[in-house]
Amino acid sequence: MPQLLPEGFPEPASRSRFTFNDWADGQVWRFVRGEDYTSTTDSFRYNVKRWAKAHGFEAEAQVIPAADGKGRALPATKAEPIGLAVRFVPAGRQPTRGRAEERAASSQVRAA
Repeated sequence: MPQLLPEGFPEPASRSRFTFNDWADGQVWRFVRGEDYTSTTDSFRYNVKRWAKAHGFEAEAQVIPAADGKGRALPATKAEPIGLAVRFVPAGRQPTRGRAEERAASSQVRAA
């Protein structure tokens, strides 16, 4: 027989094993497939973005491609990416650049 739920719907269970709270600090974090997550990289990226939106963050995510024997990046059509680089920032706030981004930006300014 059905039972009345006076408090309303129960809290839905989280389907993600990550809460991402430990990594929502504005820094870029590397998550490695097979070590940090087992789903496809596309599914993991979707979970990252979904968690960020639900918790007042914006998530930047960049795929870390697999490499061939010479260290050259392989397209995702040839090999599943090996990971995902992720940065969480509070919604509406500009992220702080990392050292690699600063170098890239300064080299672009010099080239112009």
